[in-house]
Amino acid sequence: MVHILDENQIQDNYNKFRKLINQTFTGERLESLNKMYDTLEDRIILTPASSMEHFHNAFAGGYIDHVLRVTRNAIKLYELYNEVGIGFGEFTRETVIFTALHHDLGKVGNETDSWYIPNDSQWHIENQGKIYKSNDDMNFMNMNGRTFYMLNHYGIKVEEIEWLGIQLTDGIYDEANKEYYMSYAPGKALKTSFPYLMHQADVMATRYEYERWLRSKKNKLPSKNVGGRPTKKQKLKNVKMPEKLDFKSIFGDNATGGSPS
Repeated sequence: MVHILDENQIQDNYNKFRKLINQTFTGERLESLNKMYDTLEDRIILTPASSMEHFHNAFAGGYIDHVLRVTRNAIKLYELYNEVGIGFGEFTRETVIFTALHHDLGKVGNETDSWYIPNDSQWHIENQGKIYKSNDDMNFMNMNGRTFYMLNHYGIKVEEIEWLGIQLTDGIYDEANKEYYMSYAPGKALKTSFPYLMHQADVMATRYEYERWLRSKKNKLPSKNVGGRPTKKQKLKNVKMPEKLDFKSIFGDNATGGSPS
């Protein structure tokens, strides 16, 4: 497992994340967002963006790193869209930032439990790159469903265009989105360009993160188990999750990570 970010970079990203929220939003929305993130802070700061190392950002702090990157991309695309005359006036900068920051919120889990938990099978980590696994003790929801549940739970209102942006960020990689993107009836075609902006911002971010992972793996020797299936000895036994994850449990006393590109 490769630590892309060290503990200082993780903390710095989280500070940028909270600062952006406080600089962008006001009133009831800001109050509700801060209530949610104050509650989730101890977990969200170390949440990964995916479970498999070859997906994107499957490491401690990967979630915040990812949503900040998507937000930067989305703001730049928002400015480009306005410059070339696409979707001019359909949505605001605040809409772009809110949607980008929350498009993957469901990956954090619910108000009490994490969706991604460290994998206790060393074989799956070494042979499949499955660094995390899903929390089977939680009720299953798809990521968008849990995102909207969490926003609703903390009383954070979502505008229609923000709902479309979050729902359709994955483009047609999500089967449920095909009826939005591939409608051939004029009345059912998307009437806003915002989902396209969000999808492009996300694709750019995940591609960068994948290429960064490839670079980090370039000089690492393979450590696969040629035997194929895991044996009893290869499974970690009696692994207990700490009640509260902290930097020491992830990195050890003196471990450091590489600097992000």
